[in-house]
Amino acid sequence: MADLSCCYLHNLGDAERQKLADLRSRLPKLVARARAESEDARAKDKLTIWKVSLEDESEATDIILLKYIRAEELDVDKAAERIVQTLVFRSDCKIDELRDAELPDYFQGHDVISGHDVLGRPVMISRFGKMDLPKVFGDVEAFVRYRAKLMEQAMEKISFKKGEPEEVTQIHDYSGVPLIFQTSQVKGSVSAVTKVFSEHYPETKGKAIFVNFPSAFAKLWKGFSVFIPERTLKKFQILGENDHVALFENIVPEFVPEALGGMLRSPPSSLSAPCQVVPVRARGTEERTLVEVAQAPSTLDWELRVCYFDIAYEVIFVPSTGGGYSSAEEEVVQRSETGRLLAAEEGLATGQYIAKVPGTLKCRFRNEGAWFKSRVCVCRGEARK
Repeated sequence: MADLSCCYLHNLGDAERQKLADLRSRLPKLVARARAESEDARAKDKLTIWKVSLEDESEATDIILLKYIRAEELDVDKAAERIVQTLVFRSDCKIDELRDAELPDYFQGHDVISGHDVLGRPVMISRFGKMDLPKVFGDVEAFVRYRAKLMEQAMEKISFKKGEPEEVTQIHDYSGVPLIFQTSQVKGSVSAVTKVFSEHYPETKGKAIFVNFPSAFAKLWKGFSVFIPERTLKKFQILGENDHVALFENIVPEFVPEALGGMLRSPPSSLSAPCQVVPVRARGTEERTLVEVAQAPSTLDWELRVCYFDIAYEVIFVPSTGGGYSSAEEEVVQRSETGRLLAAEEGLATGQYIAKVPGTLKCRFRNEGAWFKSRVCVCRGEARK
């Protein structure tokens, strides 16, 4: 594989700069070719990719051209040909109009484009468990339009500015997907959309994370992965049901929906403090500071959860003493009920406390329901301003 590290606008090598200039100089002829091959392209005032006109010289245009050069392993001739085919595809399939088009109701309500990953890339989350799978996957063309519409909306989050994120991170949640579902239906639609994205959405995938991925789908994955370039294939990550630590290494909990073990609620929480990820070993206890209170009175808000299985918890307030403290000085703000653990399915436990004196609001997780398996918990708190 070619070394593509110097084929980005913010880190452009001399050879790559020449290739960019070469491809840029060909644009008038490439646009003319696209218009000659497509009646719909001829009808457009300007031909665009992700709302960026290739007929106007700009930083955004250069970023897109470099995507095509990287996708073709620095082969300018192949990049030029692919640009023509993309312009024809976008015109003939009316991709610009698709971005705002209404799709059938069975395609709606399964996807969220919100927040960003740890590298600043926009995040698109798709949950397949509540879909009417025969309808969603049964019509290949409709499925491709559905996924293309989402990708267009996600690409709107890209600034196309030098040095800023250029790709989208995707999470695919397979919890609740029946194993008996006909994989041939899935394979046909997924193969089709993978081919379209590979050809016409080059260098747009930052990372694709499959969560709650059934092992029975492994053969399906191998089947359509043959369409994916090796360099792109390395961007895929498959996670099981309790791999939240790995998930949070890519996307912080505040941008992961509550249903996936994160802290993102609808409507969103009023808290803006960063979340703390707390692994708790079997039979173990972990304590974390939520808020330090220097001046009182102060209103404190907090929220916490366990991401998988269940946990016992306490939220406590410890007055400042200038040194250590004893358990007798703790004020229990809230705790899980005796004999009843907080379950992951319950989502967030939340609360408020008015501190009348300076001190520290803490939470304590006790993994007392497990002999062998650890838990992953998340918590945060802040003082109202």
